[in-house]
Amino acid sequence: MERRPLLYLDNCVFSSMLEPSGRELKEFFRDFPCLVVYSDIHLLEMQHNAVQYCNLLTELDAVFVRNPSDTRYHPISSIEPGEPHIRFSHHSEFASAFATLEAMLYPLRYLLGSRRDVEMEEVARVTGARMKSSLSDLFATIGEGEFKGLSSIFNADIDEVTTEMQALDVSKNWDKLDAQRRRARNGDPMRAMTSIEKIGHLFSTITESERAEILGMFPENFARIKNLCNGDLAGFVMLLFALGLVKGKGVLAGKQQERKFSAQFRDAMHIEEASRCDCFITYDKDASDLAAATFSYAGFPTKSVLLKVLI
Repeated sequence: MERRPLLYLDNCVFSSMLEPSGRELKEFFRDFPCLVVYSDIHLLEMQHNAVQYCNLLTELDAVFVRNPSDTRYHPISSIEPGEPHIRFSHHSEFASAFATLEAMLYPLRYLLGSRRDVEMEEVARVTGARMKSSLSDLFATIGEGEFKGLSSIFNADIDEVTTEMQALDVSKNWDKLDAQRRRARNGDPMRAMTSIEKIGHLFSTITESERAEILGMFPENFARIKNLCNGDLAGFVMLLFALGLVKGKGVLAGKQQERKFSAQFRDAMHIEEASRCDCFITYDKDASDLAAATFSYAGFPTKSVLLKVLI
């Protein structure tokens, strides 16, 4: 049997198919000789409208893609039956675990310039409260059982970490990030560059010691020569974002920008999942550029496809 290509659609492509104007797009991917895939990250983004997305994934005969390893990144997908209704049900059972992850991301958003309208003390307080609440929900879901007593230990650890966070002065980090993005993008030098050339340009704008540190972690073709852990590829995507591969939106502040950062992080996770497939397809130019640069530099054959008009 001839192998069908695996097409990883960004969530914005799936959501466009739910619109009345998306009927032709849906019919195209339904009839195209390929396998449309979805992942845990899609379930996270689709849960607010699970019924409609379940019906869409069923109509597309989409399959589920995941990493065969729990801890190590594996470049080959584990393809499983779609079964979206079952997967949405299972996903909702662990919603508190994803809420814990979101809480842990809040300080990272702040360090990278999101929510500049709040103080570090408030960030630490909100982070601690969110983590404690989501962990409490998680233990209530799974039952403490053999984990009895861990919640109090975790809470003590959270208190210790958030207390240390309050003393951090991140304003210098913001100034450094802003200056880096200006160096990377002043005059739009990357407009006509290839993906590899863009990364070379970004690396030329940082100090020699910074460049050496990054290359130690992520040498060119690192996906072919290093054993990666889950999250490493998403981390590289976020590094390119911080260095200025895509255009920033100015000074980030407010809950709207917090949501934009969360979406950016989910884009990074989508790109990691898509690296095991043949194509990553999106309407989002920033996501497409980040994916193309990541795949090219890391050594993946995955192609990034930017949709500009409905097919």
